[in-house]
Amino acid sequence: MDSDVAVLPAAKKADGEASLVDFLHTLVGGANVLIRSSQIREILRPQALTPVPVGPDHLLGLANIHGQIVCMIDLVRVTPLPVKATDPGGRTRFLTLRHPSMHAGVRVDDVLGIKRVPEDALLMDGLVTEIVVDAESLFVLDCKLLLHG
Repeated sequence: MDSDVAVLPAAKKADGEASLVDFLHTLVGGANVLIRSSQIREILRPQALTPVPVGPDHLLGLANIHGQIVCMIDLVRVTPLPVKATDPGGRTRFLTLRHPSMHAGVRVDDVLGIKRVPEDALLMDGLVTEIVVDAESLFVLDCKLLLHG
């Protein structure tokens, strides 16, 4: 394990209720990725994308979601996640992200559920931060930084 990896203890109740943050646990290119549930607007099955000629390589295309045009981003190309070739086997999902003025979303290979992480143990260090919770290596993605660069 790298020395710059934050090791988080299991959620414990010290003096009363522990402050936990809900994350959506996803798979992206074989990596376990956590995204704050408060940063996600909706989880959808993949839809047809309209390609954008001469668009950036991380832009998968445009999706029409509930009449709104949404830019779909390829996390593998825009983040430093360690990825390997995977076959999501039909479990791919689109996540639309919460933002006051942008309409953007990301593609993930699978949605595994909700994971609760102690808030005081989250030491975010950039777009993607590797953490260890209960002996499991996870990557936390900050979607605010993703959309604001």
